[in-house]
Amino acid sequence: GGNDTTRNSITGGVLALNQYPDEYAKLIANPDVIPNMVSEIIRWQSPVAHMCRTALEDTEIRGKKIKKWDKVAMWYVSGNRDERVFDRPDDLIIDRRNARNHISFGFGIHRC
Repeated sequence: GGNDTTRNSITGGVLALNQYPDEYAKLIANPDVIPNMVSEIIRWQSPVAHMCRTALEDTEIRGKKIKKWDKVAMWYVSGNRDERVFDRPDDLIIDRRNARNHISFGFGIHRC
């Protein structure tokens, strides 16, 4: 798993820094932003596109009923671009204050 996710994040990060030259300039001016930039790149370029899970009980999410044993697709990029969580969600902002709130690996801190 780490092979694909690392490769996707690195190539996506290079692309992003080329598409957002002002953010690259921030990086050059302040390399201390790198830890936050890593979280932002993982948010912006979700290394895992989607995952399927099986509901273990009946539930409802935002008015949609999900029955036990239904298959549910989780689109990480959708959650990572949620405008209710992230201001300007489609933009790369390497010093974004809440970049670590991404859900690229599920919920909570993830360490490989």
